[in-house]
Amino acid sequence: KQWYQRRVRACPRVTVKLSNSTDPIICTASNVVKSKTFKTKTEFTCYQNTSDMTNPRLAAQRMLVMDCDGVQSVGKSWETKNYGSQYMVGVLDKETNEMTLRPAALINLKPYVRSYDEEEQRVSSLTYGEKYKQLAMKFGDSRIQKTIRGKDRIRDMESNTLDEAMQEAVVSVDTANLTKQTDLNHNDVLPPMNTNAKDLNDVFLITDLISESEITALAPFTAVIRECTQVHVNAWKEQNKYPGFMLSRIPVVMDDDHMAHLYLSELLYISNLITLLKLPRKSLSHKKTNFPNTPSVVIDSIYKKFTSQGQHEGKIRTSMSDKQRNKLICHILALSLIVDKFCVRFEELCKDTGVKSKILADTYRSMGCVINKLKGDREKGQLVAVMKLPVKLPPVVLRKGGKKRE
Repeated sequence: KQWYQRRVRACPRVTVKLSNSTDPIICTASNVVKSKTFKTKTEFTCYQNTSDMTNPRLAAQRMLVMDCDGVQSVGKSWETKNYGSQYMVGVLDKETNEMTLRPAALINLKPYVRSYDEEEQRVSSLTYGEKYKQLAMKFGDSRIQKTIRGKDRIRDMESNTLDEAMQEAVVSVDTANLTKQTDLNHNDVLPPMNTNAKDLNDVFLITDLISESEITALAPFTAVIRECTQVHVNAWKEQNKYPGFMLSRIPVVMDDDHMAHLYLSELLYISNLITLLKLPRKSLSHKKTNFPNTPSVVIDSIYKKFTSQGQHEGKIRTSMSDKQRNKLICHILALSLIVDKFCVRFEELCKDTGVKSKILADTYRSMGCVINKLKGDREKGQLVAVMKLPVKLPPVVLRKGGKKRE
């Protein structure tokens, strides 16, 4: 009893009251090891949701970030001020013997580590050649590393030289006084065809698919590509600069300059059409960025044939309907028939365009082609589209509702 009375005299009466000021934060970091320099190298940063301060639920959302010796830890607290947490922080004023209680939010800090999914996605996006190069540069001997550096240096030099030549070709074409011909303004999905032709070369006329002004504009580019070698083609394959269907058909060895120019113009035009086909809908309006090494005559022509423009909310929007997309695919397949002499293995076109082989096969059939399968050991199962004379288009079948099949 005497001991209890002495303790009471030693402890003066304390008045407790609740504070309305800014709430403190209690944080726990169980996975952080304290070091001698813990206080000097630890930084705390608190973030608060200020989108709507009148809403107590949003105003109470906080995020605490701790940086300790280069290791970041993050914690969140979504508790509202009305209900608060069960934790209080008491502040004692020794002069007045008043203790102020403040509701505190308890935040558990956890180390921030990059998720495994992000790392796996980054690694899975690498090709086999890139993975092999990284392994060789890290664990290979000096001879292999020296060989890889030499190949990269040669490829970069040759690629830069060709890029400069292509840029000069763009400038020379854009500054020329070329008339922009837009003769191809067909409403049908299929390109113009002569089903009564007695020669396969007369089924599709190149001037019906590519105007003369576009062929003239592509002349500087075909001259640059004709000088390329297999080394340039391999470099373009690694950079994914052109579709595989185009790269597998160059370099070109032809004695006739005019025929070589037409052949390369058809390949370049196929490349531009595939680029337009794979563009997202939001990126259709960016012409120059989507086609950096293409004459403006060609860009304007393909946009006029396969896209449409309209105003939405005061802005000009570029769109591509399903019918225009089908028309674009038909033009690509028609040019592929001309390039491959009316016998096309369209496995590479499936990879380049992202269109399933069944859809391409049906489209070839709608143009009068026959689909065959190869039977060789190496080429077993590959589909080939062959056009034969006389050209017979499939009959028009009415869909449900009386609409024609396109």
